[in-house]
Order: sequence, then C-alpha cells, then structure tokens
Amino acid sequence: MSLIIWTNEYRVGVDSLDADHIMIFSLINHIDEAHLTGTDEAAIGEILKVLINRAKAHFQREEMLMKKNGYPNFGAHAEEHRRILEELGVLYEAYQDNPRAAISGEIVKLLSAWLEDHILETDMQYRPYLSE
Repeated sequence: MSLIIWTNEYRVGVDSLDADHIMIFSLINHIDEAHLTGTDEAAIGEILKVLINRAKAHFQREEMLMKKNGYPNFGAHAEEHRRILEELGVLYEAYQDNPRAAISGEIVKLLSAWLEDHILETDMQYRPYLSE
C-alpha cells in the first residue's frame, strides 16, 4: 500500500509543478516500499539519487515561476528548498556510507514531513501568484 496518495488537495494549480509533485510522490512511495519490505534496501540509494535530482529540478522550476510572477515570499521559500536539499544530501551520503534500515526510515520520515509541511502549507501560499 502506498504511503502517500495524490489527491486534489495537493494541487498547486500549475500543471508542471503538480506533475513534479506526482513524480515525487511516486518516488517516495518506492522508497517506503523498499524500506518496509527490507527486500531491496540497496535500491533505496538509487531511488533517493533520482529523487534528489527531481527535487532540484522541481525547485528550480518553482523558483523560476515565483520570480517571474513576483511572488513576495520568494526568499523564505527558496531557503526552505535549500534546507530540504541539504537534509536529503546528508541522508543520502549517510545511506551511501552504510545502507541500513534505520537511515532509510529517517529518509521516509523526512520525505513525508516535506510533503505534509512544504507542499500543503508553503507551496499553497504561492497559488494565487503563480501561472506558467
């Protein structure tokens, strides 16, 4: 069963950003499944690498749209992106050094919090400002 299910409550109203979020949901669900089953712990590092690259591209696209549309909270939002990527990078390095269930559990915890806090709260603040 999926950890997180895409619903309309996650829609930010910009198709490219919503598509990014759907892809990120899918990758997080793959990480969670590998973590829970314990059958493919080594795959988590590869999935996390793809997720980090997708997140970077998504954040760049989001920040470009925020600048283009004059979003007033751009600085704080971009700083949150930087912190998320930094935390993911630290966990990725730790996982690469020692792939084990405790670290993959931390990864799942961080990613779930990201979706709950960042998308549902922070991203929703730019909804009235952004368009493609």
